[in-house]
Amino acid sequence: MKKMLFLAAVSAIALTSCVNEENFEGPKPQAQVMRFDAPVMKKTRANVKGEINGVHYDKREDFMIFSKIYKGAFNGWSTSTGIKDYFNATGDVAVNEGDGSQYWSTSTTYYWPDAEYNLAFAAYSPAVLTTAPTSIEFKENGLQIKDFKTEADANEQYDLMYSDRVIDRNKQNNGSGAVPLVFRHALTSIIFSSEKEDNNVDYIIKSATLSGSFVQQADFNQNIDESVNLTTGTAKWENPETPASANYTPNFTAFNVTTTPTQFTQGESALLLIPQNVPADAAITINYDKISNSSTTDNTATIKLSDFRQQGGDEITTWEMGKRYVYRIAFGQNKKIYFEPTTEDWIQVGTLIYEIQ
Repeated sequence: MKKMLFLAAVSAIALTSCVNEENFEGPKPQAQVMRFDAPVMKKTRANVKGEINGVHYDKREDFMIFSKIYKGAFNGWSTSTGIKDYFNATGDVAVNEGDGSQYWSTSTTYYWPDAEYNLAFAAYSPAVLTTAPTSIEFKENGLQIKDFKTEADANEQYDLMYSDRVIDRNKQNNGSGAVPLVFRHALTSIIFSSEKEDNNVDYIIKSATLSGSFVQQADFNQNIDESVNLTTGTAKWENPETPASANYTPNFTAFNVTTTPTQFTQGESALLLIPQNVPADAAITINYDKISNSSTTDNTATIKLSDFRQQGGDEITTWEMGKRYVYRIAFGQNKKIYFEPTTEDWIQVGTLIYEIQ
Protein backbone atom coordinates (compact mmCIF):
# COMPACT_ATOMS: atom_id res chain seq x y z
CA MET A 1 0.00 0.00 0.00
CA LYS A 2 1.39 3.37 -0.93
CA LYS A 3 2.47 5.53 1.96
CA MET A 4 0.48 8.73 2.26
CA LEU A 5 1.68 12.10 3.37
CA PHE A 6 -0.36 13.10 6.39
CA LEU A 7 -0.65 16.78 7.06
CA ALA A 8 0.06 18.22 10.47
CA ALA A 9 -2.09 20.56 12.55
CA VAL A 10 -1.89 24.30 12.02
CA SER A 11 -1.91 27.37 14.17
CA ALA A 12 -5.02 29.54 14.23
CA ILE A 13 -4.87 32.79 12.32
CA ALA A 14 -7.18 35.79 12.38
CA LEU A 15 -8.35 36.80 8.92
CA THR A 16 -10.63 39.67 8.06
CA SER A 17 -11.78 39.69 4.44
CA CYS A 18 -15.13 38.39 3.24
CA VAL A 19 -16.08 35.24 1.42
CA ASN A 20 -16.97 35.44 -2.24
CA GLU A 21 -20.63 34.43 -2.46
CA GLU A 22 -21.09 34.68 -6.20
CA ASN A 23 -20.95 30.93 -6.79
CA PHE A 24 -23.61 29.73 -4.35
CA GLU A 25 -26.89 30.67 -2.72
CA GLY A 26 -28.11 30.39 0.85
CA PRO A 27 -25.17 30.22 3.24
CA LYS A 28 -23.86 33.51 4.56
CA PRO A 29 -20.35 34.36 5.78
CA GLN A 30 -19.87 33.25 9.35
CA ALA A 31 -17.36 34.31 11.98
CA GLN A 32 -15.56 30.96 11.82
CA VAL A 33 -12.71 31.25 9.34
CA MET A 34 -11.69 28.27 7.21
CA ARG A 35 -8.11 27.02 7.51
CA PHE A 36 -6.08 24.11 6.22
CA ASP A 37 -3.67 21.60 7.64
CA ALA A 38 -0.21 22.53 6.37
CA PRO A 39 1.72 19.98 4.36
CA VAL A 40 4.80 19.72 6.58
CA MET A 41 7.27 18.69 3.94
CA LYS A 42 10.16 17.39 6.00
CA LYS A 43 12.04 14.99 3.71
CA THR A 44 9.08 15.05 1.38
CA ARG A 45 9.95 17.13 -1.61
CA ALA A 46 13.13 16.04 -3.27
CA ASN A 47 13.23 19.54 -4.63
CA VAL A 48 10.97 22.58 -4.60
CA LYS A 49 11.05 26.08 -5.98
CA GLY A 50 12.41 27.68 -2.86
CA GLU A 51 14.42 25.78 -0.27
CA ILE A 52 12.60 24.19 2.65
CA ASN A 53 13.74 25.35 6.09
CA GLY A 54 13.40 22.64 8.70
CA VAL A 55 9.93 21.14 8.51
CA HIS A 56 8.35 24.21 6.97
CA TYR A 57 7.87 25.42 3.46
CA ASP A 58 9.91 28.45 2.65
CA LYS A 59 8.08 31.76 2.30
CA ARG A 60 5.45 31.86 -0.43
CA GLU A 61 5.32 28.13 -1.16
CA ASP A 62 1.78 27.28 -2.21
CA PHE A 63 -0.76 24.75 -3.40
CA MET A 64 -3.98 25.03 -5.41
CA ILE A 65 -7.19 24.03 -3.67
CA PHE A 66 -10.73 23.44 -4.93
CA SER A 67 -13.99 23.28 -3.01
CA LYS A 68 -17.62 22.36 -3.65
CA ILE A 69 -20.67 23.21 -1.51
CA TYR A 70 -23.79 21.05 -1.31
CA LYS A 71 -26.55 19.80 0.98
CA GLY A 72 -26.74 16.26 2.28
CA ALA A 73 -24.11 13.58 1.66
CA PHE A 74 -21.52 13.91 -1.07
CA ASN A 75 -22.25 11.58 -3.99
CA GLY A 76 -20.11 13.06 -6.73
CA TRP A 77 -18.05 16.12 -7.65
CA SER A 78 -20.77 17.34 -10.01
CA THR A 79 -23.76 15.17 -9.07
CA SER A 80 -24.33 15.86 -5.37
CA THR A 81 -27.62 17.62 -4.62
CA GLY A 82 -27.39 21.27 -5.64
CA ILE A 83 -23.59 21.12 -5.76
CA LYS A 84 -21.80 24.35 -6.72
CA ASP A 85 -18.31 25.80 -6.55
CA TYR A 86 -17.55 27.28 -3.14
CA PHE A 87 -14.20 28.59 -4.34
CA ASN A 88 -13.66 29.75 -7.90
CA ALA A 89 -14.06 26.94 -10.43
CA THR A 90 -10.36 27.27 -11.24
CA GLY A 91 -9.43 26.87 -7.56
CA ASP A 92 -7.77 29.17 -5.06
CA VAL A 93 -4.14 29.41 -4.04
CA ALA A 94 -3.24 28.54 -0.46
CA VAL A 95 0.08 30.10 0.57
CA ASN A 96 2.40 29.47 3.49
CA GLU A 97 3.87 32.72 4.75
CA GLY A 98 7.13 31.11 5.86
CA ASP A 99 7.32 32.90 9.20
CA GLY A 100 8.02 29.75 11.22
CA SER A 101 4.39 28.76 11.60
CA GLN A 102 2.58 26.04 9.69
CA TYR A 103 -0.60 27.81 8.71
CA TRP A 104 -1.79 28.39 5.19
CA SER A 105 -4.06 31.15 3.95
CA THR A 106 -6.01 31.35 0.71
CA SER A 107 -5.95 34.40 -1.52
CA THR A 108 -9.61 34.89 -0.56
CA THR A 109 -10.60 34.33 3.05
CA TYR A 110 -13.36 31.72 3.33
CA TYR A 111 -15.71 31.02 6.22
CA TRP A 112 -17.61 27.88 7.10
CA PRO A 113 -21.15 28.17 5.75
CA ASP A 114 -24.36 27.51 7.67
CA ALA A 115 -24.72 24.14 9.34
CA GLU A 116 -26.99 22.57 6.72
CA TYR A 117 -24.25 22.84 4.09
CA ASN A 118 -21.34 20.49 3.52
CA LEU A 119 -18.06 21.12 1.70
CA ALA A 120 -15.73 18.92 -0.34
CA PHE A 121 -12.05 19.79 -0.98
CA ALA A 122 -9.23 18.68 -3.27
CA ALA A 123 -5.78 20.14 -4.03
CA TYR A 124 -2.57 19.85 -5.98
CA SER A 125 0.91 21.22 -5.35
CA PRO A 126 2.64 23.42 -6.35
CA ALA A 127 -0.04 25.90 -7.42
CA VAL A 128 1.99 27.12 -10.40
CA LEU A 129 3.76 24.61 -12.64
CA THR A 130 6.74 26.46 -14.08
CA THR A 131 6.77 24.45 -17.30
CA ALA A 132 3.16 25.27 -18.13
CA PRO A 133 1.01 22.32 -19.27
CA THR A 134 -1.69 22.75 -21.89
CA SER A 135 -4.43 22.54 -19.25
CA ILE A 136 -5.07 21.76 -15.58
CA GLU A 137 -8.57 20.82 -14.45
CA PHE A 138 -10.27 19.21 -11.49
CA LYS A 139 -13.31 17.25 -12.61
CA GLU A 140 -15.41 14.24 -11.64
CA ASN A 141 -12.43 11.95 -12.21
CA GLY A 142 -10.11 14.18 -10.19
CA LEU A 143 -7.04 16.14 -11.21
CA GLN A 144 -6.33 16.16 -14.93
CA ILE A 145 -3.12 17.69 -16.33
CA LYS A 146 -2.58 17.69 -20.07
CA ASP A 147 0.98 17.83 -21.38
CA PHE A 148 2.83 17.94 -18.06
CA LYS A 149 6.52 18.35 -18.79
CA THR A 150 9.45 17.81 -16.46
CA GLU A 151 12.03 20.56 -16.14
CA ALA A 152 15.16 20.00 -18.24
CA ASP A 153 17.32 21.44 -15.45
CA ALA A 154 17.47 18.91 -12.61
CA ASN A 155 17.72 21.71 -10.06
CA GLU A 156 14.51 23.32 -11.32
CA GLN A 157 12.42 20.16 -10.98
CA TYR A 158 9.68 20.04 -8.36
CA ASP A 159 7.59 17.39 -6.67
CA LEU A 160 4.14 17.31 -8.30
CA MET A 161 1.60 16.18 -5.70
CA TYR A 162 -2.16 15.66 -5.63
CA SER A 163 -4.58 15.18 -2.76
CA ASP A 164 -7.35 12.78 -2.01
CA ARG A 165 -10.76 14.38 -1.77
CA VAL A 166 -12.00 15.42 1.65
CA ILE A 167 -15.79 15.27 1.72
CA ASP A 168 -18.74 16.10 3.98
CA ARG A 169 -16.86 18.68 6.04
CA ASN A 170 -18.99 21.28 7.76
CA LYS A 171 -19.11 23.90 10.46
CA GLN A 172 -19.95 21.33 13.11
CA ASN A 173 -17.41 18.60 12.38
CA ASN A 174 -14.55 20.78 11.10
CA GLY A 175 -15.24 24.41 11.93
CA SER A 176 -12.86 24.52 14.89
CA GLY A 177 -10.05 22.67 13.13
CA ALA A 178 -8.12 22.61 9.89
CA VAL A 179 -9.25 20.69 6.82
CA PRO A 180 -7.31 17.39 6.86
CA LEU A 181 -5.76 17.00 3.41
CA VAL A 182 -3.65 14.01 2.31
CA PHE A 183 -1.19 14.49 -0.56
CA ARG A 184 0.41 11.83 -2.77
CA HIS A 185 3.45 11.94 -5.08
CA ALA A 186 2.73 11.90 -8.81
CA LEU A 187 6.36 11.50 -9.96
CA THR A 188 9.21 9.10 -9.32
CA SER A 189 12.33 10.04 -7.34
CA ILE A 190 15.84 8.95 -8.29
CA ILE A 191 18.91 9.48 -6.16
CA PHE A 192 22.49 8.22 -6.19
CA SER A 193 24.63 7.09 -3.31
CA SER A 194 28.11 5.63 -2.86
CA GLU A 195 30.35 3.67 -0.52
CA LYS A 196 33.89 2.30 -0.46
CA GLU A 197 35.46 -0.79 1.07
CA ASP A 198 39.01 0.35 1.87
CA ASN A 199 39.76 3.24 4.23
CA ASN A 200 43.28 3.41 2.79
CA VAL A 201 41.97 4.61 -0.58
CA ASP A 202 40.03 7.85 -1.04
CA TYR A 203 37.50 8.55 -3.75
CA ILE A 204 36.10 12.02 -4.40
CA ILE A 205 33.09 12.24 -6.70
CA LYS A 206 33.29 15.56 -8.52
CA SER A 207 30.34 15.41 -10.90
CA ALA A 208 27.50 13.14 -11.96
CA THR A 209 25.19 13.20 -14.98
CA LEU A 210 22.29 10.93 -15.79
CA SER A 211 21.77 10.58 -19.54
CA GLY A 212 19.44 8.63 -21.76
CA SER A 213 16.19 8.76 -23.73
CA PHE A 214 13.49 9.72 -21.26
CA VAL A 215 9.74 10.30 -21.40
CA GLN A 216 9.64 13.99 -20.55
CA GLN A 217 5.99 14.84 -21.28
CA ALA A 218 2.71 13.02 -20.59
CA ASP A 219 -0.84 13.53 -19.28
CA PHE A 220 -1.65 12.98 -15.61
CA ASN A 221 -5.02 11.46 -14.69
CA GLN A 222 -6.04 11.04 -11.04
CA ASN A 223 -8.51 8.49 -12.39
CA ILE A 224 -11.25 8.66 -9.77
CA ASP A 225 -14.15 6.34 -10.58
CA GLU A 226 -17.02 7.76 -8.54
CA SER A 227 -19.01 4.53 -8.94
CA VAL A 228 -16.27 2.81 -6.94
CA ASN A 229 -14.74 5.42 -4.62
CA LEU A 230 -15.68 9.07 -4.14
CA THR A 231 -12.39 10.21 -2.61
CA THR A 232 -9.45 8.34 -4.15
CA GLY A 233 -8.50 6.95 -7.53
CA THR A 234 -5.81 4.86 -9.15
CA ALA A 235 -3.71 7.65 -10.64
CA LYS A 236 -1.90 7.05 -13.91
CA TRP A 237 0.16 8.74 -16.61
CA GLU A 238 -1.21 8.60 -20.14
CA ASN A 239 -0.28 9.56 -23.71
CA PRO A 240 3.49 9.82 -23.14
CA GLU A 241 5.51 11.55 -25.81
CA THR A 242 8.23 9.62 -27.60
CA PRO A 243 11.29 9.42 -25.33
CA ALA A 244 13.89 12.07 -26.12
CA SER A 245 17.56 12.39 -25.26
CA ALA A 246 18.27 14.33 -22.06
CA ASN A 247 21.07 14.94 -19.60
CA TYR A 248 20.22 15.58 -15.95
CA THR A 249 23.14 17.06 -14.02
CA PRO A 250 22.36 17.67 -10.37
CA ASN A 251 24.67 20.08 -8.57
CA PHE A 252 26.48 19.00 -5.44
CA THR A 253 29.70 19.74 -3.63
CA ALA A 254 32.60 17.38 -4.39
CA PHE A 255 31.76 14.33 -2.29
CA ASN A 256 34.22 12.21 -0.30
CA VAL A 257 33.09 8.59 -0.50
CA THR A 258 32.86 6.87 2.89
CA THR A 259 32.64 3.27 4.04
CA THR A 260 29.05 3.93 5.06
CA PRO A 261 26.50 4.03 2.23
CA THR A 262 25.72 7.73 1.78
CA GLN A 263 23.63 9.65 -0.69
CA PHE A 264 25.64 12.18 -2.62
CA THR A 265 22.64 13.46 -4.61
CA GLN A 266 20.03 14.68 -2.19
CA GLY A 267 17.87 17.72 -1.49
CA GLU A 268 17.97 19.88 -4.59
CA SER A 269 20.06 17.26 -6.34
CA ALA A 270 17.46 14.48 -6.43
CA LEU A 271 15.85 13.81 -9.79
CA LEU A 272 12.08 13.88 -10.29
CA LEU A 273 10.83 12.23 -13.47
CA ILE A 274 7.61 11.02 -15.02
CA PRO A 275 7.07 7.34 -14.12
CA GLN A 276 8.18 5.17 -17.04
CA ASN A 277 10.11 2.11 -18.11
CA VAL A 278 13.79 2.59 -17.32
CA PRO A 279 15.35 3.65 -20.64
CA ALA A 280 17.61 0.97 -22.10
CA ASP A 281 20.30 3.60 -22.71
CA ALA A 282 20.01 5.29 -19.29
CA ALA A 283 23.46 5.66 -17.70
CA ILE A 284 25.14 7.60 -14.92
CA THR A 285 28.51 9.15 -15.71
CA ILE A 286 30.66 10.14 -12.75
CA ASN A 287 33.96 11.97 -12.68
CA TYR A 288 36.02 11.16 -9.59
CA ASP A 289 39.50 11.31 -8.13
CA LYS A 290 41.12 8.19 -6.71
CA ILE A 291 43.77 8.91 -4.07
CA SER A 292 46.04 6.02 -3.10
CA ASN A 293 49.58 6.06 -1.71
CA SER A 294 49.68 9.86 -2.06
CA SER A 295 48.95 9.52 -5.77
CA THR A 296 45.85 11.11 -7.30
CA THR A 297 44.32 9.95 -10.55
CA ASP A 298 41.38 11.49 -12.37
CA ASN A 299 38.79 8.95 -13.53
CA THR A 300 35.52 8.89 -15.43
CA ALA A 301 33.09 5.97 -15.32
CA THR A 302 29.86 5.55 -17.29
CA ILE A 303 27.55 2.92 -15.82
CA LYS A 304 24.31 1.78 -17.43
CA LEU A 305 21.42 1.69 -14.96
CA SER A 306 20.65 -1.83 -16.19
CA ASP A 307 23.99 -2.91 -14.67
CA PHE A 308 22.85 -1.99 -11.15
CA ARG A 309 21.34 -4.86 -9.20
CA GLN A 310 19.15 -5.28 -6.14
CA GLN A 311 19.79 -7.86 -3.47
CA GLY A 312 19.15 -11.19 -5.15
CA GLY A 313 20.44 -9.96 -8.49
CA ASP A 314 17.28 -8.28 -9.76
CA GLU A 315 17.39 -5.11 -11.83
CA ILE A 316 14.76 -2.39 -11.90
CA THR A 317 12.98 -2.11 -15.25
CA THR A 318 10.20 0.35 -14.34
CA TRP A 319 10.14 3.56 -12.31
CA GLU A 320 6.76 3.68 -10.57
CA MET A 321 4.76 6.62 -9.29
CA GLY A 322 5.44 7.64 -5.69
CA LYS A 323 8.54 5.45 -5.36
CA ARG A 324 12.15 6.43 -4.69
CA TYR A 325 15.00 4.52 -6.32
CA VAL A 326 18.51 4.58 -4.87
CA TYR A 327 21.38 3.69 -7.21
CA ARG A 328 24.58 3.05 -5.23
CA ILE A 329 28.07 3.07 -6.69
CA ALA A 330 30.35 0.84 -4.63
CA PHE A 331 34.11 1.38 -4.92
CA GLY A 332 36.44 -1.59 -4.46
CA GLN A 333 33.77 -3.88 -3.09
CA ASN A 334 34.52 -7.56 -2.64
CA LYS A 335 31.26 -8.21 -0.87
CA LYS A 336 28.07 -6.34 -1.54
CA ILE A 337 26.61 -4.38 1.33
CA TYR A 338 22.88 -3.78 1.05
CA PHE A 339 21.49 -0.73 2.73
CA GLU A 340 17.96 0.57 2.62
CA PRO A 341 17.53 4.04 4.10
CA THR A 342 14.36 4.87 5.99
CA THR A 343 12.04 7.29 4.28
CA GLU A 344 9.03 9.13 5.62
CA ASP A 345 7.40 10.10 2.38
CA TRP A 346 8.29 7.88 -0.58
CA ILE A 347 7.92 4.13 -0.83
CA GLN A 348 11.51 2.96 -0.68
CA VAL A 349 12.59 0.45 -3.32
CA GLY A 350 15.47 -1.88 -2.50
CA THR A 351 18.78 -0.16 -3.26
CA LEU A 352 20.49 -1.08 -6.52
CA ILE A 353 24.29 -1.43 -6.48
CA TYR A 354 27.10 -1.33 -9.02
CA GLU A 355 30.67 -2.24 -8.03
CA ILE A 356 33.72 -0.41 -9.38
CA GLN A 357 36.85 -2.50 -8.84
